[in-house]
Amino acid sequence: MANLTGRKRLWLAAALVAAAVLAGLAIRGLAAPPAAESFDAAAYAAAPIALPQGAAWQPSDLDAQGFAVAARTQRYELLVQPATGQVIVQDASSGERWRSNPDPAALENESVGGALRKNLESPFILEYYEQSKVQRLVTNVLEPSATPTFTAMDDGVAVRFDIGKLDIAFSMLYQLTADGFRVSIPAAGIEENGKFRILSIDPLPFFGAADDAVPGYLFVPDGPGGLIRFPREREIVGGGYYQYVYGPEMTNKTFGPVTVSMPVFGLKRGDRAFVAVIVAGEKASAIRGLPSGLVSTLNSVNARFLYREEYNRRLNLSGRSLRVFQEEPLREDRAIQYAFLDGEEADYAGMAKRYRQQLLDAGQLGPPLEPQPDVPLHLTLVGGDTIYYGSRRYETATTFGQAEEMLAQLKEAGLNNVQVTLLNWQRGGSMSPTLKLDPEKKLGGEEGLKALVDTAHELGYRLYLAVDLVQGDSEALKLAPKTHGIRSAEGDVLFLDEYFFLNPNVTYELALDLIRDAGKLGADGILYDWLGDALFRDYNPQRGYTRNDTAAAFNRILELTRRELGGVGAYLGNAYALRSLTDIQQLPSETHKYYAIDETVPFYPMVLHGSVAYSMTDGNLRDNNEDEFLKAIEYGAVPAFTLTAESSRTLMDTKTRGLFASRFSQWKEKLVREYEAFNRLADIADQPMIGHAKRADGVFATKYANGTTVVVDYNAKSFRVEKGGAE
Repeated sequence: MANLTGRKRLWLAAALVAAAVLAGLAIRGLAAPPAAESFDAAAYAAAPIALPQGAAWQPSDLDAQGFAVAARTQRYELLVQPATGQVIVQDASSGERWRSNPDPAALENESVGGALRKNLESPFILEYYEQSKVQRLVTNVLEPSATPTFTAMDDGVAVRFDIGKLDIAFSMLYQLTADGFRVSIPAAGIEENGKFRILSIDPLPFFGAADDAVPGYLFVPDGPGGLIRFPREREIVGGGYYQYVYGPEMTNKTFGPVTVSMPVFGLKRGDRAFVAVIVAGEKASAIRGLPSGLVSTLNSVNARFLYREEYNRRLNLSGRSLRVFQEEPLREDRAIQYAFLDGEEADYAGMAKRYRQQLLDAGQLGPPLEPQPDVPLHLTLVGGDTIYYGSRRYETATTFGQAEEMLAQLKEAGLNNVQVTLLNWQRGGSMSPTLKLDPEKKLGGEEGLKALVDTAHELGYRLYLAVDLVQGDSEALKLAPKTHGIRSAEGDVLFLDEYFFLNPNVTYELALDLIRDAGKLGADGILYDWLGDALFRDYNPQRGYTRNDTAAAFNRILELTRRELGGVGAYLGNAYALRSLTDIQQLPSETHKYYAIDETVPFYPMVLHGSVAYSMTDGNLRDNNEDEFLKAIEYGAVPAFTLTAESSRTLMDTKTRGLFASRFSQWKEKLVREYEAFNRLADIADQPMIGHAKRADGVFATKYANGTTVVVDYNAKSFRVEKGGAE
């Protein structure tokens, strides 16, 4: 579904302009603090990572490469090199070693020199700048003035890096865990005492880096998941993979689509693999994947922690500007959790299962779905929209009465499990002046909407209201942008054309009213635009929201909606919102092909399936109908359509764009046939997805916890369901 909401308008503009996981954040309980008229972001602040105050670590029995044992568990051993702070995590049972940096013998084959060569030998890469200058500079532990000092910990060691020449210092904590290893950078340990300022830190940038001698791949969380294979069969174009977790920061006036919905990455080499999850600070992080041949002969993937960003500062009204860096750093703890896999588990499916379990253990993924005799259909009905010029007339596409008739026809056709989402049902549609429960009178008003809700319930269907409480049309919304809009890094109200973005606290207050009124109406849930698919800051000094604060406000809204109404949906479904979501629409089915990604895999579907119902491209909005239908089957999605009672031409002059063919009477038969095909998978809709593999060119098999395997054959344009044998 393209450009049907404010979020899509943003993406369209981005194309023209640019052509936590909360697991480690110690978020407080779901029921506390209680809802209030104003959201208190501070009440959801994470407990800080404390700097260790113990005795200095006294390494002994250095091995031939200068490493000493710093900690042990039943399975792992942590070795640290006092001279540099490099680390090795060794599996006691297999002897497998995971190094933070390449073995010295491997470096002998490197032709790269200078700073790039030094980076390969450092446990961190620090990017910085000098105040009053806009030049990115890089340093590492091999800087002559860099001094590491160590403090002992029960489960590891803390190392403080003092870079004397820059008057900069920070600490990294290395700790063994039950199934792996954790590296942290506490905010409390960062010092900037001179004229130099930190831009970013890459902790352990070459952890587990592998050469091309043994086949493997880098896993990057682009779209549903992507693999960068090695050794490569084609030449790399560009600089590898680099994307912000949860999308770029809009308040720096950098607009673009969200390509990374999960703060996770991984690497497989032979029959060994690791999966890494950014468990603190993920909302100000980026994922970087470097295939061999770009900066070295090694393949590596890592996280970059961002402390300051670059933006344009206007110099005068004529539009002249200067690139500058933010003066104040983002003081947040940062941490990455590594888990190690071997044998049959050492692949992207094993990585997904480990990540899913981590989310479940931390309470960041909702309860299992209930078994149902039929799969749900995500049916979006577009009420209409307002012509954005001239008379500003509301054009009707589907009245509430017409929607009742459409649902009755679907029930008569045998569809028993339908989740109806009403889009543009508010007065003015996408140009709503209030963003409240104020149904458009031309559709039937509040009385007609209540009748539609009652009819849906009589048919055994659920009804959601789709809303955008984040982005406002300044030409229609009766909220002043200067008072209620977020501020950019420059301090001005952030606009994208005529649209502005509401402060998260304003969104929270609007949501409280809507949840209450939707409950009185009898609605079964709310589908939110932006909540769950984007994040941003607010530089208004009276509020000062970080992306963490925005996520906390959005999550509170989602949580309250689920508690009060039972259902809550979002688009894309970023990982920070998963603990409350019951439904996700428009989950991406493809990676972004302009990167170095070789293969798309259903990593995110494997994380979600059995806990969240998700749909992909709507059946009437596909570019390649057969292949996209099969991809939805392969990836465990539920069917989805976006329809209207009248011709989509009715909406041609409104801000609802991209809906080229939507008339119910023309799509009904195809919808029913497609639903019947999806319904062959009804008995696995509540089952976790535990395996995925390529059986042959164009043939893929997806395995579920109850033993069912779904085989999709893109060559034959068909699929089959195997239950201990072919169905």
